[in-house]
Amino acid sequence: MSGPLTGLRVIEYTGPLGQLAGKLLADMGADVVAIEPPAGSPARAVGPFVDDVPGPDRSLNYWYHNTNKRSVIVDLTAAEGVAAWKSLVAKADIVIEDCAPGELDTVGLGHASLRPAVDSLIWCSITPFGQTGPWASYQATDMVGLALGGPMMMNGYDAEDVPGAPPIRGHGDQGYNTACHYAVQGILAALLYRDKTGQGQHVDASMHEACSSTTEVGLPYWFTQRKNVIRQTGRHAAAQRTEPWLHMAADGRHALIFGVGRDNASWKRIKEWFQADGFGKQLDEPRFDEPAARQPGRGSPEAAEVMSELSRFIAAHSADEVYRGGQERRQSWGVVRAPSEALGDPHWEDRGFWTEVSGEGRDAPVRMPGAPYAFSATPWELRRPAPKLGEHTAEVLAEWLT
Repeated sequence: MSGPLTGLRVIEYTGPLGQLAGKLLADMGADVVAIEPPAGSPARAVGPFVDDVPGPDRSLNYWYHNTNKRSVIVDLTAAEGVAAWKSLVAKADIVIEDCAPGELDTVGLGHASLRPAVDSLIWCSITPFGQTGPWASYQATDMVGLALGGPMMMNGYDAEDVPGAPPIRGHGDQGYNTACHYAVQGILAALLYRDKTGQGQHVDASMHEACSSTTEVGLPYWFTQRKNVIRQTGRHAAAQRTEPWLHMAADGRHALIFGVGRDNASWKRIKEWFQADGFGKQLDEPRFDEPAARQPGRGSPEAAEVMSELSRFIAAHSADEVYRGGQERRQSWGVVRAPSEALGDPHWEDRGFWTEVSGEGRDAPVRMPGAPYAFSATPWELRRPAPKLGEHTAEVLAEWLT
């Protein structure tokens, strides 16, 4: 089998910020060669590590972000390495790098220096703040990207749940990964343009701008009403306090409730379910007939009463009963799962979502997320695990340069 990007040659020179972009292309079939300095990419120093023992080939974070890539050691401070870099770039379709703006060009190895010699080359630069502007040279971590981009301001808790709680960072390198997803979109668009014109181009991907476009209602509220949204526990931030979505069930787990009976047909099924167990007898009153009156977030007394009755109903049932009963009645309800529960999800098992990889210090394979999308004609495939440092140096140089 081969992926939809089979035949594309990609040079990647990244650390933690940009590594996901190369993985997404590699997992779609592209030949992604990770260029690393002799000491290895900084991404290899990011834990967790196998048995908590650090090492360039023991980072589980690196194992996940670098599947299907090949590793080549190139010392850009040495004449031989500079020559190898230039030769590899000349053979590539795409270059992905996350260096500081101008860093590579100051030594004649960047986009401005090398792109003119290869008209078809697509060069993608992933940086915290973009290639231009007053912040272009500023440093940033994933957390800084989420803070300055806006998402962190919208994450947190209701004051009654955690008094004085500050903004909360969503973990999992969401800032880095958001930047990489946008970078890949730009690369794919540039490929379409190249197919039509034969011309490559520079894709300037800014984590700051990528994060700012994922603030959901935050920016629209400010643009249209000059209102900042309020952080809320387990639900969308909003300009005014809305009814809780998280409700404790009888078994101590939480059910997440997104809307209740948004149309009259589903509302009828919900009422019958509640009333069969002795809840919500008053919900037959005409004041609850209008969908807008009973929807959370609108500030109506009917909505508050519906959610209060819903909370009482959930407290008398297990979270799984609430989840499955709600789904049977076409409601977007779910259970708040622990990681152990998610790992055992039979739905993911049935779809073949998981993959297993192994590496240094680990005899038994490690389970990791696999295909993020399914192609009918060109299925996702784990062709190789994340590469050991320099594992493919001789192989790639011989294959690409001779």
